[in-house]
Amino acid sequence: MKRFINILPLVVLYLLLSSKSCDDNEQGNAMLEKNKAVQARDSITSVFESEKLGQPELRAFEVTARLKLNDLSDFLKILSDSSSGQAFKQKAGEMAQSLFIPGKTVPSGFSGVVFDSIKVTRPLERLNDSTYSGQLSVITTLPGSTAGSRTSSAACCRTVDIFALKQEKVFGNNTIRVWNVLLGDIR
Repeated sequence: MKRFINILPLVVLYLLLSSKSCDDNEQGNAMLEKNKAVQARDSITSVFESEKLGQPELRAFEVTARLKLNDLSDFLKILSDSSSGQAFKQKAGEMAQSLFIPGKTVPSGFSGVVFDSIKVTRPLERLNDSTYSGQLSVITTLPGSTAGSRTSSAACCRTVDIFALKQEKVFGNNTIRVWNVLLGDIR
């Protein structure tokens, strides 16, 4: 028992001395976090709000356009799927429409078409201060056809216009003009 009474004050002393203080520089850490967030936002804003796009940004937007074309294929599959609910079809239609430049609509006759072998045929080039234009080529295949059984009626090479446009986007309380890549005509 004596030993326990002698050890107890040592344990209490250890806990008191090793515990964190109430003001363990939390305010400084909060300010540091806030400054990092502001720097990150400014970094993103400087790239997306820039007046002119460099070659790395243009190549990145071309990759994004290829991904958006794949997304369009997925949305068209949902729209043509008879087992999909009406709410899913409606949302897929809205999302497909958001991939196109203003004034263009989702092309009809592409229900369930698979986009394959997407390549950049004309890199993005500056048209004016807020628009870049380019083209992709894509092989479209009908549902159910495979690469080994492609015929002239099942597979078709198409051209897709792509655009990098400067558009207004809302970020919290701010509205800024940022670059966005969108699809144009598919022919």
